[in-house]
Amino acid sequence: MAMVLPIFFSQIVGHQTALRLLRRAVATGDVAHAYLITGMAGVGKHSVAHAFAAALTCLTPTPEGEACGECDSCRRLLHETHPEIHTIVPYSEQTLIWQLWDGHNVPREAKAHQVGVIGRTINFAPSFGKRTVYILTRADTLTEAAANSLLKTVEEPPPYVVFLLLAPMPEDVIETIRSRCQWVPLYPVNTDTIREWLITQHGIETQLARRCALISQGCPGKAWSLASQPQALKLWDALADLAFTVSEAQAPAPALLLAERLRSLATVEISEEGEPSVEASGKSKNPTRGALLLAMDALCAWFRDALWIACGGDPGGIVYQGDEQRLSRAASSMGVERLMRALDTVLDVRRAVEGNANVQLATEVLMMRLLIP
Repeated sequence: MAMVLPIFFSQIVGHQTALRLLRRAVATGDVAHAYLITGMAGVGKHSVAHAFAAALTCLTPTPEGEACGECDSCRRLLHETHPEIHTIVPYSEQTLIWQLWDGHNVPREAKAHQVGVIGRTINFAPSFGKRTVYILTRADTLTEAAANSLLKTVEEPPPYVVFLLLAPMPEDVIETIRSRCQWVPLYPVNTDTIREWLITQHGIETQLARRCALISQGCPGKAWSLASQPQALKLWDALADLAFTVSEAQAPAPALLLAERLRSLATVEISEEGEPSVEASGKSKNPTRGALLLAMDALCAWFRDALWIACGGDPGGIVYQGDEQRLSRAASSMGVERLMRALDTVLDVRRAVEGNANVQLATEVLMMRLLIP
């Protein structure tokens, strides 16, 4: 079940500082030509960008800088037929130059709506809304050629154009693009706030909402993804078994088998925070990006819990509630130093996966490093 992206800032959970900045821009008309919205996967980048795009294109925004929800522009956005809000998602894990401008080695399987999105629309002034908005959902995946082709356009677009670039961290976007954008950082949301949001706005059962909010580590989209996709929680639980197996292993011999097990678990289709997915061609039995990143998060949470217990922390502060016995055993067998190394290893490999590293190599390196005593 997909999460419907909001068109009102008031529908967004958390991020009040960022929303005040964006509301003020709409209310005063002092809108930058490009914004870089950053934050962890699931924290709400797409929701914020979508609501901002709605307000930017709205014909009669409120004095507080909200979309009105009633004009022709807002109605078109509600029905997902707005011709002047363009969302560009990666194609096969990269954002390529032909997606922005036509005529650059377009693959035969590409669909018409994926090709030359900016080139075929940017010179036409908006006819339904106030502005034309381009949302690049993974600006960190822009190839060098694609990024370079954007430089002049992002710096001096037509007066009616606004670019919204989304990325995990500012450093993930090349400096020449980054320096041309106004930065809008999004930070983790309070766990209790997320729990209440799941219960009141989405009708999630209290215990499930509590668990998903705790697991989400401050990311509402991740909490919703877990609560609405049974396969996501099953993967999360399966990774606890895998992490425990790693903690019990005595030698690096099973590393390749464990890596294969990880890849097989990560073949389920999982939406990342209700975000637009990567443009792909068909289904496969290969690990999916969403599942792999969730798997890394699960491993990180499990080893973090074991480290918490190893350091004498209150069991009430762990994510894997109910798994205290195995976590205590891992805390004893691995020790603080090895658990800290395990956390660093998982985070390193997660960043590599986000950067489109070879999945087989990344998972094998992960397990080999985790099994070092």
